[in-house]
Amino acid sequence: MTRLNVPPTKSSALSVSKQLDFAQEGFELLEQKRQILVLELMGHLDKARRVQRLTDEALAEAFEALREAELSSSSVMLEKEALAVNVEHGVTLTGRRVMGIEIPEVIAPEVKPGVQFGLTISNSTSDEVMQKFNKVLKLVGDLAEVESAVFRLAIEVRKTQRRVNALEKIFLPQYRETLEYITDTLEERDREDMIIMKMIKQRREE
Repeated sequence: MTRLNVPPTKSSALSVSKQLDFAQEGFELLEQKRQILVLELMGHLDKARRVQRLTDEALAEAFEALREAELSSSSVMLEKEALAVNVEHGVTLTGRRVMGIEIPEVIAPEVKPGVQFGLTISNSTSDEVMQKFNKVLKLVGDLAEVESAVFRLAIEVRKTQRRVNALEKIFLPQYRETLEYITDTLEERDREDMIIMKMIKQRREE
């Protein structure tokens, strides 16, 4: 480890000591931030796996309902019915901050469209298809939210970890080694000064 290029003086020792205290405080704060971010990331990863599973299941149910509707009616009839649907879907984007990181929140409320088709031109399978895909839309919004949060948190965890490593493995040892060198040099000078003073005193006495 290469120590800092500073003269071995008392003022240098005071300056390096302050820098060491500042770096140590920064290291502790960054380590706390890293731990909080890791906990937040792990929680979002668990949620992501859960939401992904629910989305996959909902999609499977929706496509199964679509296949049954096609068998019950026909693809052409389903396309005509889809053009007649009058339902508005909205998505609201907000966010919250975790350790300075903007975590997105996607609100895609599940709309209750009610009955959209007349009994004379369709059957209940069409309504079931719409309801199941409507449920999928909300889950897709939830999945987008949690995956975006995981991505942002993972990036910040890597950045924070690099800073923690730099302080722990480079800067802190460098400051400690420099301070130790200055302290040893000053102590050695004090010992030399004491020896010289003793020699001068002895000569005067002689």
